Amino acid sequence: MGIIDCHTHIVDPSHFDENFAADLRRAWGELAWTGVSAEQHWEEVKDLDGAIVLAFDAPACGFVVPNEYVAEYVAQHPNRLVGFASVDPGRPDANARLDHAVNTLGLRGLKLGPIYQGFDPTSVEALRLFHQAEQLRLPVLIHQATTFIRYGALEWARPILLDTVARACPDLVICAAHLGHPWCEELMVVVRKHPNMYMDISALHTRPTQLYFALRAAVEYRVTDRILFGTDFPFATVAQTVDALHNVDRVTHGTGLPPIGDEVIEAIIERDSFALMGLRD
Repeated sequence: MGIIDCHTHIVDPSHFDENFAADLRRAWGELAWTGVSAEQHWEEVKDLDGAIVLAFDAPACGFVVPNEYVAEYVAQHPNRLVGFASVDPGRPDANARLDHAVNTLGLRGLKLGPIYQGFDPTSVEALRLFHQAEQLRLPVLIHQATTFIRYGALEWARPILLDTVARACPDLVICAAHLGHPWCEELMVVVRKHPNMYMDISALHTRPTQLYFALRAAVEYRVTDRILFGTDFPFATVAQTVDALHNVDRVTHGTGLPPIGDEVIEAIIERDSFALMGLRD
């Protein structure tokens, strides 16, 4: 089994406004990016077994990557790329938008980010969209973690809120991005409780200590089999993410803390995310 990257982006600079760009620069400085083209994305993922490409509908924070933009790109590489739609649950036509994205544009999952989109994931509007995704058998990749933007409400980013979602939609496949950082252990207890819940390790290569303790918690909660490989490209590359995983035990050298272990790391890197998320034809 080769690598499948379950968390990637294509973004034109026109997709985010100056307020979003300013927050990005403030948090990341020289690491901040100004977009990534389809050509750059393909160069990064062309040798992988597959990748998920995410749209993003977050007008509340000034960041909108249209469903049509992602659908047009992934259609060029149908054997390798899977596109996920994004819909702001606060839109009055949210359910119609998701139906159009799936049945007309051919997108095969749903990307949400409550802290970016400005919604409570346990709200009536959000649960209506989750139920629709469950009925359409769409996996949901949700940013249930912190962020750098000033607009976002941290209380809506807590992973514990996904317990309500998973209980309401027991057949819905949910993948929580970024191991729910910094509330990683909170996410572990929710994932352990619900058999259709997963998490990805994307964008944690710059936080090796946090990555170690999150993975150690996953070992102790016996949920390492629910961790999917993802990069959050262009924030991180496959090479950077693999290197961070292979070197995660270095941060504890000489401390006496137990290692994560090569078996756990290799399983994460080689995990068939498409199969687990119901995306294999």
